[in-house]
Order: sequence, then structure tokens, then C-alpha cells
Amino acid sequence: MKPADWLIALLLIAIGISCLTMAATSIMNPASVQPYLYNLLRICIWIGIPALLAFAIYKMLRRNKRNPK
Repeated sequence: MKPADWLIALLLIAIGISCLTMAATSIMNPASVQPYLYNLLRICIWIGIPALLAFAIYKMLRRNKRNPK
């Protein structure tokens, strides 16, 4: 993929996460920014941890495939 394709994909993911957070926050307390930022942090953590684990497993498997012992 070209860098522009990656940029578009990342922007769409960021917009989706922002919309998800906005919807969750509007149900709870729409009058403040603090709940929005708190929910954004929680959602990013719940998305980021599995993504980092999957990336680490992928890298370990790929490294072991290149250098078999």
C-alpha cells in the first residue's frame, strides 16, 4: 500500500473511534468534555491493547520463520 492509502485508512479509523466515543458520551453527560475524553481514552485502550498483542505475536512468528533453530 502507498503512504496515502495508509493515511486514508488511519483517518477513517480515527473518525470511527471519534464517532463511537461521541455516541457513548452523549448518552451519559452531553454537557461536558471530560466524559468524552475519559471514554475516548478507555476506547483507545481497549482497541490498542489487542492490536499491540496481535502485532507482537505477528512479529515473533515472522522472526521465528526467518531464523529457524
